Amino acid sequence: MRVAQITSAEVPQSTKCDGISSMRASLTAVAAKHQLRPVISDDWYALKNLNARHRDAWFELLPKPAEAPCFWVGLVTAAGQVVAVQASILLDCRTRTYAARLTDLTAFYDAGTAPADAYCFAASPEARETCGAVAMMSSGWVHPDWRGGNRDLFHLSGRFNRLEAIDRWQPDHLAALVETNVSRIWTERAVGERHLDRHPTIMFHQPGAGRLTLHLMRFQPAAVIADLQRRASSQPTGSLDADPVASRPAHG
Repeated sequence: MRVAQITSAEVPQSTKCDGISSMRASLTAVAAKHQLRPVISDDWYALKNLNARHRDAWFELLPKPAEAPCFWVGLVTAAGQVVAVQASILLDCRTRTYAARLTDLTAFYDAGTAPADAYCFAASPEARETCGAVAMMSSGWVHPDWRGGNRDLFHLSGRFNRLEAIDRWQPDHLAALVETNVSRIWTERAVGERHLDRHPTIMFHQPGAGRLTLHLMRFQPAAVIADLQRRASSQPTGSLDADPVASRPAHG
């Protein structure tokens, strides 16, 4: 998929906080060193089409409620090719915790529309404590030709994703469901302070993808901002971790 029609104007300069603008500019400068530019899209169908085109190197996306606010961040070449992606949706967990919305499947589907063979168990104590506005991050992917090479595009796109979620929604928490085989890359050195369940605490049966055993990862917005400010003040950042293989939306 090429997105030449998506312009850099879609990566807004925040009017809420000069610090947000400077952090976004810092991340954009890092992307430019790799001849890439960030784009932001609210078109989830475009993301699904991109995922389908690259299914041999990218797991199926987690489902999302149709009405949930969403966006995805892409890193794009000069030719318009998307080579890295992360995404977020916004969940209202004011009256039901994040764990409750996982368990009743409304974190994935509109109420009453989940397939009969879909189910989820959430045993994470932190998920049971997570309430308010929750930005649920997902869909992490880097094109195979762009992995490694000290580019660290997985974490760079993740930083754009977390910054956009905070600027756009001011969430109480940012959360993700992470598979064991990629949990090792979510170190505090790479992403800043976060909670990551040591063992899988969530099991989701996704029709068509099978049973997923997942770790809860959770960020506090203040910790995300602190990490991004630190990076902005210490450029060049360089690579902290090699790009991982394609991951389920973490699954960021």
